[in-house]
Amino acid sequence: MKKDPVDVTPPDPGWVDEGHEWAERVAGALRALALRVDHVGSTAVPGLPAKNVIDIQAMVFRLDEPEAIIAAMTGAGFRHAPENTGDTPHADAAPVLGEDDWRKLYFREPKGSRRVHVHVRRNGAAAARRTFLMRDYLRADAAARRDYGAFKLALAEKTRKDRAAYQAIKSPFIETVMRAAEGWAELSRWQTGAPDAYWRSE
Repeated sequence: MKKDPVDVTPPDPGWVDEGHEWAERVAGALRALALRVDHVGSTAVPGLPAKNVIDIQAMVFRLDEPEAIIAAMTGAGFRHAPENTGDTPHADAAPVLGEDDWRKLYFREPKGSRRVHVHVRRNGAAAARRTFLMRDYLRADAAARRDYGAFKLALAEKTRKDRAAYQAIKSPFIETVMRAAEGWAELSRWQTGAPDAYWRSE
């Protein structure tokens, strides 16, 4: 199957509003199953170049009985990707939940919609914390945001037709960014802020 080329584009101010709209849609689908839903990833960082994909993270109480989550999401038109069951474990991340630190359910946008990736993770998971920390650090540190954006644009230009090479080169750079982010988190006493969306019962 032919894969799409790596396409990192200059930042689009509209991504922020789109991210909030999609977070609300996911919260509306999951309702009380989710504790919070947030726009994450590069499109959630104003001023950062990114692939034109909205990433959404939904935090749930548990993942060991996924049927209700899958039913709620597919009932709202989202497409479950059962082959994507988790993230690569990171040895430097403090274990919290064991296997659930890296386990997830993954969904794509409803058919005919713009590109959206939905990552459903258990509340408190190490992977979820990394996702929030990367986003918030890049929002807060202009120099890190500038350097990471320049790196992504240059790398995408060089590896446009080789997605595997793009990921292989980007991954160790991200770990360097994450080490800086951990230092920033300690100095700033960082905590995840208010959710972008959550279910409001009537």
